[in-house]
Amino acid sequence: MGDWKDLYSEVRKRKMEALNKKDVVKAVEKHGKILAIEGEYEKPDKVLEHMYAAEKEFIKRKHIDKKIRKLDFNHFDLVLIGCSGRKIPAAVFSKIKDYVANGGWLLTTDWAIESIVEAIFPGYIRWNREKTDDAVVSCQIIEQNHPFLDGLSGELEQSKWVSKNSKKDEFRWWLENKSFPIQVVNYDAVKVLLNSWEIKKKWGEGPVLVYFDYGKRGGRVIHMISHTHLQKGGKKGKYASAMILTNILDEKVSQKMGIQKSSGYTSNWESPQTSSPQYRTNQTPLEEQWVQPQSQDNYITPSNVKTGGGGEMGLTTTSQIVEVNPQDPNFSYGSKCAVCGYDFGEYTNKIYRCKECGAPYHENCLNQQINKGTCKNCGRILLW
Repeated sequence: MGDWKDLYSEVRKRKMEALNKKDVVKAVEKHGKILAIEGEYEKPDKVLEHMYAAEKEFIKRKHIDKKIRKLDFNHFDLVLIGCSGRKIPAAVFSKIKDYVANGGWLLTTDWAIESIVEAIFPGYIRWNREKTDDAVVSCQIIEQNHPFLDGLSGELEQSKWVSKNSKKDEFRWWLENKSFPIQVVNYDAVKVLLNSWEIKKKWGEGPVLVYFDYGKRGGRVIHMISHTHLQKGGKKGKYASAMILTNILDEKVSQKMGIQKSSGYTSNWESPQTSSPQYRTNQTPLEEQWVQPQSQDNYITPSNVKTGGGGEMGLTTTSQIVEVNPQDPNFSYGSKCAVCGYDFGEYTNKIYRCKECGAPYHENCLNQQINKGTCKNCGRILLW
């Protein structure tokens, strides 16, 4: 218990004194309201009591049926339904759906992907029907500029969190025995913020933290694999979890209160070599960072492409963007997008490829890559 208290205390202190979020923290402490519902395997009270918020309500699993039917969900900014969520009676599913449709934010964990998200909000994400081992896996930050991950990348680059066994932008996430991997169904609506190539390699799907918007009033459903209390994830993983959970409530309250947020290290605390990313709440890229597979034998990179003369290819050469014909027998829906690393199995929008190296792209991913100017795989300048 002391670990969580210390970690959440440090998160608050860092936001107040180093991350230029004093106004946001104070607003959450005055106005933020969170409800956490216990599950068989998720014990959110372990972290809830240490979060900063005006109201923190906790419903024990044995009291769910009695309390939840008369609960006013709309009173809360964020509702956390812990794994497995199977104690939530179907009679209140419509209330939960209305809560999100009216602008509420719902956070679910692990097995609740099936019992809550698939049941109430079908067609966005689903359990891929695999079950993980009890394992600790490395995670990659996909969209570091997103408000839910604000300050995370910079914080994890501090010397106190960096270890010889992981890259600066990675941390380790604990998977409960039989955690449910997250499969994205609606690629256009669902945003993947954290990913693990290790989970994808072993159990088929890599997303760790995802969300999608629902309704027309700012409602949002957020889901993470495993739990908010990552007992085996190490302090770096626990700190990341605490940052993410508090950032979610920060963002919801900021939107509600109309707070203009700024970001960046503002004191003489230790800061990373690169400045902390700015908030850009109107930016909704699919995934900006390629999750590197452990073996790159099947991928073309600027370092292994040779020119006709035997020398290495210069980065100033160009390549045309070509739309893929889905009926092309040479195209496989199992191939991986060069940007996000996911296949095209249930993707319905246009698919493109680099004419020179053949790297395929989802439409949204290509739009992101074009902003960078070059093909993610071969480094050639992309031209329409």
